[in-house]
Amino acid sequence: MNKVKLLFLIILVAMLLISCVGTKREFSPGNFAGFTLKGFMTVSSRVELGGEVDGLIVDKGVTLRIKLAKGTESLKIYVIKFESATKSTSFWYEWGRYNFGELKTILSAIPAVYGELSGEVTSGYVKAWFKGRWIFIFIGEKGTVKEAVKAFNEYRKELEKSIKS
Repeated sequence: MNKVKLLFLIILVAMLLISCVGTKREFSPGNFAGFTLKGFMTVSSRVELGGEVDGLIVDKGVTLRIKLAKGTESLKIYVIKFESATKSTSFWYEWGRYNFGELKTILSAIPAVYGELSGEVTSGYVKAWFKGRWIFIFIGEKGTVKEAVKAFNEYRKELEKSIKS
């Protein structure tokens, strides 16, 4: 009889310990859907499995595409999270070659860790970076892109704090 009580007590304690352990909430591109830039109107905000950027298919990833406008000026933002850093690096090099050429793209990154590109392309000024499984791309007028990147990074930091707490 004592063995049964002991076993029951062990199971009960184990269940209590397991139920008290918090689950880590996974950060996703959709968390950024509420981002906007002061003075700009949100034209569209869309999260999709896969997706496409500059005609390139996002494979094994989730894409947030935000389009903002103020008068005749527009700003496009892409936030992409891939299943692996290998997938994000592969997309980074493909997208970078398409917009900036092979040499600049190759020199722009440490594979699977971090990369950064910026400059004028046919669709406007671009500021883009990748970190691990994430890629962030901003396209618009140079001043607006710089302002948006700064505001976005502040927004991201606050969002990360709120999700962790």
